[in-house]
Amino acid sequence: MTRHLLGLLCAVACAPLLPAAAHAQAPAPAAAPPPCTPDGKIGYVCGLSNVEDLVAVPGGRWILGSAMQAGAGGVYLIDANSHTAKTMPMTFGKAQKNYDCTAPDTKLMRLHGLELRSTADGTRTLYAINHGRRESIEVFDVDAVAREPKLTWQGCLILPAGAVPNAVAALPGGALAVTKFLDSADKDGIVTVMNGGQTGVVYVWKPEGKFTELAGSKMAGANGIVPSRDNKFVFVNDYGGKAVWKIPLDGSGKTSKVSVDFHPDNLRWMPDGKISVTGQYFTLENRNGLHGWGAVKLDPAAMTIAPYLKVDGNAKFDNGTTAIQVGKEVWIGTFRGDRIAYLPAP
Repeated sequence: MTRHLLGLLCAVACAPLLPAAAHAQAPAPAAAPPPCTPDGKIGYVCGLSNVEDLVAVPGGRWILGSAMQAGAGGVYLIDANSHTAKTMPMTFGKAQKNYDCTAPDTKLMRLHGLELRSTADGTRTLYAINHGRRESIEVFDVDAVAREPKLTWQGCLILPAGAVPNAVAALPGGALAVTKFLDSADKDGIVTVMNGGQTGVVYVWKPEGKFTELAGSKMAGANGIVPSRDNKFVFVNDYGGKAVWKIPLDGSGKTSKVSVDFHPDNLRWMPDGKISVTGQYFTLENRNGLHGWGAVKLDPAAMTIAPYLKVDGNAKFDNGTTAIQVGKEVWIGTFRGDRIAYLPAP
């Protein structure tokens, strides 16, 4: 992982570093994690590491979660019925057609944004942003026919030089759209994003070509992304600008946006045809404390938003990043913490 991505994980969320003299002292014992008991209607699945993004496997039982902590194994398999989770085993071989790279080291993988492509013939492909020793999109075949889903690595795509990616979306014809959040050459990282610096952009990749920049997609930290149902647009979170953009994929036509009152992180389609927009209520001044998180619902046609969730941060769970509905529950990920949350769908 680059020091610039740590601008998201540490400069935003971590406590300040100790003075140099303190490093000579014996380390303080690690604080015990908060109990895994529910908070009212909010329950938790604990023992995990920084599950930044979630995708649901069709069928209503299984959820895949990304682990941004090195050594956590990369992907969690979450059982929505039993409210349990475990690390998914992965099988590795040579990269398949259209991809490159050697297989990643599972001890070094730091997975971030996820996307699950499901086709009519039952094939399912998982795309995962990886920051472990390379800025890439890792590609896995998902065997969802077995008793429990299994992953087989297919290859990877290396992002353009200097791009620190965040999220990925599947497009027709095997194409992908991926957001660049930070520029690895920017020493100020998240500070630039929070101050409105245009570090973000959307890239489109096609199997027969390279990554190309999508017209009209420059913004202050491009974050979550989903395609429209007709695949003519992408909806993209402008993290520093507190807005969601609707951008035409063919490079023509007008872009539009709607503002939100938090820093929007991930986007997910909901069963009612709306898009959940989830993010954090923080500033550069309160980044090391609790600041709460929330989600709104975006009407993709009207480009209007409606209230959905707003939760105060607490020692058990803060920094909500994504909200997906599975059955009658909404599941929430976070870029920092040892758990994910779930609650009855509003």
